[in-house]
Amino acid sequence: MGRGSNGRRSTVPVGLAEASSSWRDGVRIIGRGLIASSLRRYESLHPDTIAFATGVSDSSCVVAAEYDRETSMLLDVLDEASRDDLRVVYFSGGGAIYGWGPEPVGEAGALRPTTAYGRHQIAAEAIVASTPGRHVIVRVPNVIGPTGHQHQLIPALVRQVVDGRVTVFRGAARDLIDVDDMAAVLMELLDCVKEPVTVNLATGWSIPVEEIVAELCSVLELDPIVSRVATGTVQAFATKRLAALIGRVPFEDRNAYRRTLARHAPSLAEAHGAAHRAAVPAGGAEDA
Repeated sequence: MGRGSNGRRSTVPVGLAEASSSWRDGVRIIGRGLIASSLRRYESLHPDTIAFATGVSDSSCVVAAEYDRETSMLLDVLDEASRDDLRVVYFSGGGAIYGWGPEPVGEAGALRPTTAYGRHQIAAEAIVASTPGRHVIVRVPNVIGPTGHQHQLIPALVRQVVDGRVTVFRGAARDLIDVDDMAAVLMELLDCVKEPVTVNLATGWSIPVEEIVAELCSVLELDPIVSRVATGTVQAFATKRLAALIGRVPFEDRNAYRRTLARHAPSLAEAHGAAHRAAVPAGGAEDA
């Protein structure tokens, strides 16, 4: 595999090709996960843009090889973008890089990662920011959609609600954003920004997890046992820069998270039920 003048790979490896969509006449989407899927409807827009929506999705991952693989893919994309004068969108986990705190944190705020995942995200942001060319670094909160990994907040809570027993950390609060709303606002952002920028693409509303659990119970019409333990953490994001860039406040309704849960919790619950049924051997649990 050759390298460009900056010492990095100049050709796309097999792994990157497998993660990519077709080029078409609009934004090129790298990835197949929740965020990547939400961007598919906009493939006819922004032909000068590559959206890097792939890589490690498990925030508890400590396997260095997984992070190295993502970094290698990112470097290849950045080389291609520099060569062809394309803009790169990189998605970063806001909670992972900012850590915890009761006050909304802005893009210039302190970065306090507590995990290998968060430290990797910061390193990846630095690579993007230091590469000549155009980029948009998007820091997102808890992104909610019809699918998700079991380690993520809402899929984990849905699983607990369905299974009949939920553990809630007192005082914990999270910013929840519907993946489709995130994608739509991102398109606005790409219309408006021309220079490199880092921005929190969040709702700005930090919802108590106890309230989230209550809403999930209502949506799913279930009444699990809820245990409250220890003091939880708060993630809160400032969104003034986002509003200034697109010329409006995109998430004015604090209760929009209710609609998000109503849209996606049933699908997450069904996915958990299907996985549980698939795991039960012939004869079923009744024979155990």
